[in-house]
Amino acid sequence: MTFDFSFGTLLTAPRSADLRNVTGFLTPQTRRHIRQMGQAVRSCAGPLERRFRRLLTQAGYDHLQQRELLAITPAAAAELSSLKRFFEQVGYHGRQLAKLNTSPWAVIGTLQQFDSLLEPLLEGRFAPARERLRLATHIALRDAFYQVREAETSRMAAEIRHLEWESRRAEQKERRRISRDLHDEAGQAIAHLRLQLEMMGREAPEPLRARLAEACQLAARTAIELRRIVAALTPTALERLGLEAALRQLVARFVRSYSATVRFRAAFPGNLPTQAKEAIYRIAQECLQNIAKHSHATHINVSLVLADRHLRLRVRDNGVGFQTDKARRRSDSFGLQGMRERAALVGGILTIRGTPGKGTSVTLEVPVHSAQVMRYGKDSHIVD
Repeated sequence: MTFDFSFGTLLTAPRSADLRNVTGFLTPQTRRHIRQMGQAVRSCAGPLERRFRRLLTQAGYDHLQQRELLAITPAAAAELSSLKRFFEQVGYHGRQLAKLNTSPWAVIGTLQQFDSLLEPLLEGRFAPARERLRLATHIALRDAFYQVREAETSRMAAEIRHLEWESRRAEQKERRRISRDLHDEAGQAIAHLRLQLEMMGREAPEPLRARLAEACQLAARTAIELRRIVAALTPTALERLGLEAALRQLVARFVRSYSATVRFRAAFPGNLPTQAKEAIYRIAQECLQNIAKHSHATHINVSLVLADRHLRLRVRDNGVGFQTDKARRRSDSFGLQGMRERAALVGGILTIRGTPGKGTSVTLEVPVHSAQVMRYGKDSHIVD
């Protein structure tokens, strides 16, 4: 009896839940034959192990790898009191091999070399039992490599989220520094310039007064624009007054510069961590900026509520809309990408739905438990 399988197939197959799934296809008769094979293998285990160790040395395996490989052979199974203990051993040493960056295909090939050494010693006996034991060993190894790969992937994802979070912290710190410099240096300079222009206008000859008045108005408009830039860089209202007041101020500024009807509703717990408040504020800010640039909307709804154990920010408009799949593929969609990253950093899910001619809806959902203990987040995603 032979079995057609490959380790690549085993690696991509669903991971078994426990050792019962590894040994479940070993019938009582097969187990008895494997025990009988173990008795035969024990009588020649010493010379067999020495020959196998020489092969491993020739293949370039170091001492640690040789120790792990010797622990998962049929000879190792023969030394143990039960198959359950052997497959537990295969799992442990398989994980060690994975951590040593040993190729899983190399492990399978090496075990096949051991079988080649074992076959003439058994003189063709126990072939079905050997096939079954080999297949169960491969499945246990698959589980071991899968567990290590899954743990490494999770650890890498956590490290990436940590780096993203540190990057956002550095970005926010730099934003605060720039906004302080603009406010303290450029803002004061423009205020002084405007005062000087007003004084010069009172003392200047009549022909120059109109031009000085125009320059004074330009300085005033520049001061207003500078305050807008400073507010965009660092929402001081968010720190002073809280999230709800900052969002209301953001909506009020939007209404002053954009002719649209905006409805705002807020009902959520006030004890949110800073990173959650910043993410919600920035995503709302980006949504309103996108509406102002592209939407041509006349009605906009902004809401932040607690629903189904989630904080839910929703910004909807009746503008021209867009196709989200095309926008996602564009390399210059920095706004959408930034929103997704901010959502991911606070464990949120960002959903964007747009239909040409029927407006756009952007929803950010953050689990309440994540909002209370936010550190690193799960991946966000866009739903078309």
